[in-house]
Amino acid sequence: MGKYLIGIDVGTTGAKAMVVDLDGNVISSGYREYGCVYPNPDWVEQDAEMVTQQTFGACRDAVEKSGLDKKEIIAAGFSVQRATFLLADKNKKVIGGNFYGWQDNRAASELEYIKSKIPAEKLYRIAGQPVAPTFSFEKIIWIMRNQPEKYAAADKILLVSDYIMWRFGADDFYCEKTNACCSSMIDVNTLQWSDTILDTFSISKSKLPKLVDPGTVIGKVTAETSAFTGLAEGTLLVTATGDQQCAAIGAGVTEPGKASLTLGTAGLLVTATAGPRLEDKSGFMMVPSSGILGLFQLEGLQLGAASSYRWLRDTVCEPEKADAAAVHEDPYVIMEKHVKGSKPGSNGVFFMPYLTGAGYPYWDSTAKGSFMGLKFSTSKSDLVRSVMEGITLESKDMYEKMKEAGAKINSLAITGGATKSPAWRQMIADMFNVEVKELKVGDATIIGAAVLAGVGAGLFKNGKEGAAKMVSYTNTIKPDAAANKKYEKLYQIYTAAYAAMSKNSIYRLLSEFVQNSEEK
Repeated sequence: MGKYLIGIDVGTTGAKAMVVDLDGNVISSGYREYGCVYPNPDWVEQDAEMVTQQTFGACRDAVEKSGLDKKEIIAAGFSVQRATFLLADKNKKVIGGNFYGWQDNRAASELEYIKSKIPAEKLYRIAGQPVAPTFSFEKIIWIMRNQPEKYAAADKILLVSDYIMWRFGADDFYCEKTNACCSSMIDVNTLQWSDTILDTFSISKSKLPKLVDPGTVIGKVTAETSAFTGLAEGTLLVTATGDQQCAAIGAGVTEPGKASLTLGTAGLLVTATAGPRLEDKSGFMMVPSSGILGLFQLEGLQLGAASSYRWLRDTVCEPEKADAAAVHEDPYVIMEKHVKGSKPGSNGVFFMPYLTGAGYPYWDSTAKGSFMGLKFSTSKSDLVRSVMEGITLESKDMYEKMKEAGAKINSLAITGGATKSPAWRQMIADMFNVEVKELKVGDATIIGAAVLAGVGAGLFKNGKEGAAKMVSYTNTIKPDAAANKKYEKLYQIYTAAYAAMSKNSIYRLLSEFVQNSEEK
């Protein structure tokens, strides 16, 4: 029997697949990009067929590059962007041809209606998710109230994994329950569809797939799908979970006290806990089940995260991009020199990283980004470092609010493209005042999906055992006490600045100003 697994991640901007051995060593990988469609300013959709075909392609590329007999790859595990879904008719055709993306904000208009039917606090205690347009449930309500003909035509409401795995050869539509937590239709206390939510809003349970556990075999690659995917006919198709639950497993977050910080397109701080913590004082953090059943995750979401640093690259650092292109270098490497050219605290400049609003703990869609503390002595290096610090301050703010709800971090692993920066890794350690572990394989999401594929194949008895086998670290970064002292003071300024801007309606007034300007 073969001793290789393949993890497949169907992400927001592309699909990635990696063939790995049972020690977590990467044999090969494949990546295919796809984009989003924006039919209206607040709408974010994706072409379901394009996502499917690009996922096939990424998988096929990884298999072909591996040089292995494809029969040696015994199981495929699937990680997916969470809360993204589609509607399928009785013939299993995608209504409208599109996924509704997690970044889609059309449901903002339905939040007050939703809260009038069930108070936000009660919904949170059931689903473990804040009432926000990010999640599937709120967008389903929007469809029901604004496009009732689409809802009526829908035979099934399918999350990304439910549909993609069926296209790979699953024998029916299945929904993995821990990923489904971010649909906001699961009772996080029971990990079953919530009758209270479904009945109150007249969402038919018959439109939802059967729930299954992570690490469940739900089919095998068929002769037809073998040609598309490159996988051998008979390869096991195994449910993994949502991308951030997979990333946590792939970062070794397998018991209370362990945590991971991902800084990518969005940012996510995940701490493991023995049970769901749903206290109001938590600030409505996301509380899904881990992909390791019996363990839960406290999650703080940054909406912008490293995207803010990319914005800086593309707007302020055009000369650095040009210099990098001339020497075939990554522009972020040149920007790193600016970061090192300033000191902790960025000469009194700090950056509010809300370029696409604030996530946890404020859930403020009106929040805007800004530089504060500018003066004539401010250098470009100060500006660059302040953006990196501002993003990390938002991460720290999430952790401080989590601690108020009882969370503790004894060990922090970091993932995501931003954490390739040595300066950023040290900054995280200094701000959190904890030791930071660097992963051997930074694509933690893929490793987590592969771990659960191994569970389904019977190679590991559970995700914790699989992670112990497949996850390893290359380095541990210790915090600097002097830098931490500066950052504690800066953090107080950061939180006071947000409170002042919010309390005095500055963000709301700016949003109204921009909206009125666009209308004219």
